[in-house]
Amino acid sequence: MPHEIRASTPDDLPDLSRFLIEGFHAPEDSAFASSEILRWKYFEPMGGDAGNLPRSYLAREGETGRVVGHVGVCPGRFRGVGLPPEGISTVHMIDWLADRAASGVGATLMRRAHRSTDTQIVLGGSEAARRVIGRCGYELVATVPMFRRVLRADYRWKDPGPGPIGRALRAARDAATLLTTRAPPPPIRIELRPVEAFGPEIEPTLAAYGRLAVFTSRGPDSLNRLLRYPRGGLTGWHLLRDGRLRGFAVLAVVPGPGRVLVGRIVELMLDDPDEHAWAGAIHALTGELEGREADVATTFAGTEWSARALRASGYRSSQAIDFRLRDRSNRIPPGSTFHLTMTDADYAFT
Repeated sequence: MPHEIRASTPDDLPDLSRFLIEGFHAPEDSAFASSEILRWKYFEPMGGDAGNLPRSYLAREGETGRVVGHVGVCPGRFRGVGLPPEGISTVHMIDWLADRAASGVGATLMRRAHRSTDTQIVLGGSEAARRVIGRCGYELVATVPMFRRVLRADYRWKDPGPGPIGRALRAARDAATLLTTRAPPPPIRIELRPVEAFGPEIEPTLAAYGRLAVFTSRGPDSLNRLLRYPRGGLTGWHLLRDGRLRGFAVLAVVPGPGRVLVGRIVELMLDDPDEHAWAGAIHALTGELEGREADVATTFAGTEWSARALRASGYRSSQAIDFRLRDRSNRIPPGSTFHLTMTDADYAFT
């Protein structure tokens, strides 16, 4: 049966929401698939680097009109070491799903997402998605460690998963971990200053960091869009050292299983790779997450200096996320150091 594939419109959102909830076997009230969040993800302006390209493609069955596939598109540009001043266009896909009965729809949607950019990236993804992209030119470039730190040992009692004995054992283990991983104050103090919106003041940090690593769009437009997440919970911060602005960060506190609150260092960038300065920033940001009653804190470590700073701050690696790049024209220099964070997928708010 033929399928119609086209850019989504706001009128498609109720059908898309049902398709994603059913396809991913998610609870009915899942935030990621609500019409409110889908409207923000796919129709809220993203800023200059994203351009005016469609950000969501839908496949409908020709005869019935039933939704049988979807791919969300998050466009941006790589910038940094070894790249031209205008950067290199890229895209990553989210909410990518196809009905099992709709043969070939998933691959067709992926090819549609590829059309508009020089490169494409995937950070994580399901096992089924990894099988498909493995046949389409995506190369494994790195594994990005996710780091985690328990902030409150008693949070296990909020977790509905294990039974009472399991919760008690895990709580005891977390309490022991808290005692053994207590980190001394970092030698460099970083002060946090909350911001309602980012502006040109962060451009010097971006320029300085561009001499250290390759990263996707981190300009004020893309960061401020995160801060406008409809259900809240994301906050922006200036990072000051000795009274001078030296970087910026975005934090999130989102609901986890049961009544658990998960704190996330969504984005962190400083103007130099001094791991003591990064540890100072992580220390301050973790304290803010604790103050906002997060039970655990998580983040990605896309560079060696951020990984060392996290370990020095009491964080431990909990899993590794595959980072894959499709770069048919070899626009990105081999061996590049990539700055990868939760802004490079939808980990920031899900």
